[in-house]
Amino acid sequence: MKRIVLKILFSIILISSYLYSSAQIEDIKKSSKENKSNKSSNSSSSSSSSSSDDFAAGCMADMCGGCFNAGAAVFFAVIVENHQSMMNLLDSDPTVLSFEARANFAVGLHYSKNKTYTYVNYLPGIRGNLGAFSTDFRFNILTEYTDDFPNSFTSWEWLFLFNIEPIETFKLSFGTGVQAERFSDSYFNEHYIGFKFGLANNNDYIDLDTRFSMDYSTGAFPFFEAGAHYKKRIAEFESVFMHITLGGVYQNYYQSNDIWALQGGIIINVH
Repeated sequence: MKRIVLKILFSIILISSYLYSSAQIEDIKKSSKENKSNKSSNSSSSSSSSSSDDFAAGCMADMCGGCFNAGAAVFFAVIVENHQSMMNLLDSDPTVLSFEARANFAVGLHYSKNKTYTYVNYLPGIRGNLGAFSTDFRFNILTEYTDDFPNSFTSWEWLFLFNIEPIETFKLSFGTGVQAERFSDSYFNEHYIGFKFGLANNNDYIDLDTRFSMDYSTGAFPFFEAGAHYKKRIAEFESVFMHITLGGVYQNYYQSNDIWALQGGIIINVH
């Protein structure tokens, strides 16, 4: 099984070395420029009515303040109980308290009427896990190669997640954070939800997750991603697990560019 997985990963690397296309990424950059322009226009038009809006918001805050305080107390109690429950799983699932480094990449296709465009997407990332809480940082470097020259659309994402693990073979993670799009120097709120299903005595697992960002001032969705991955443990040491990952991922930029990709990589978990 390990040989088959390694052969598939090696094939992905070879494919990514030889597939090149013309610059379809320019369309994504154009959409990014248009969204930033719309955001500037909306900001200037909304400034004139800000005083009345501020008054309404103040009244609403006074009405809801008591309810919020009561709800926050209940939510905090649930968080503490869930965190203690997850820390009790340390003996059976040491990754509950761990640091994870990911070296992932994907070869993607975007179908159009005239041509099929090919991308290489570099997705390195890290994650820290502390019981019910995690923080995840990732680069998303979508790249085309035209005449051996790379054209990239780059962003980074930083998420703060809450974990629920009722049993050692299942975990739900959800949360929110920020996506920083480097081309337009824009920042968006990004949301995340993921499911982990343990297999083979919890040595291997299937990961399903989705993440999307929103621009509340324009109503745009700058980024959407959904993926499914099988993660096979290939090495185990006293405090280190090493997995190889294979799967598929779908990405969409500004609700116009659909990209389907085959993803692979290496994951190292230190616990």
